[in-house]
Amino acid sequence: MPIVAGPSGILELVQATDQAELDNWLNTARIIRVFDSYFRALDEKHFDESHFRQIFTPEAKVVRPNGIAMVGPANIANSHTESFSRFEGAQHLLTGHDVAIDGDTAVVRANLVAIHLWKDRPADASMLERSFTAGGVITANLLRMPDGWRIAEIENRIVWRTGFFGSIAQTR
Repeated sequence: MPIVAGPSGILELVQATDQAELDNWLNTARIIRVFDSYFRALDEKHFDESHFRQIFTPEAKVVRPNGIAMVGPANIANSHTESFSRFEGAQHLLTGHDVAIDGDTAVVRANLVAIHLWKDRPADASMLERSFTAGGVITANLLRMPDGWRIAEIENRIVWRTGFFGSIAQTR
């Protein structure tokens, strides 16, 4: 839009800038909602393939801290069903979402603290004996699809761990 001299031209420029900023905020909110919905699904053990199709692209990749990747919503859902069956519960706390949008692609970086309670540990054991907690950095690439933003790839880089690890392979 060309800059036009006079109050009406400045007003048009301000309105166009405001609309672009509003569009960016709206897309950022939609991206964070999809990103967070993945971790909510982990916490609620909502591993239904149709639900994961609302979160991931058809060829999405989830890269575990040990480097093993799962590809596609069905494989991701099945793998999480199996992996999370050993936990009584889990809670994934995300903070510091940093979103960069470039057209129909976006990158998100967030900090994660994840707590996992083992099913097979005594209920009266201390939290350190019946759970493990990990802190890390999550990075994700998202694509704008016809029906909204979807995760194309997501990776968890573990920074620290504490607690009882059971059968979990140490990655940090």
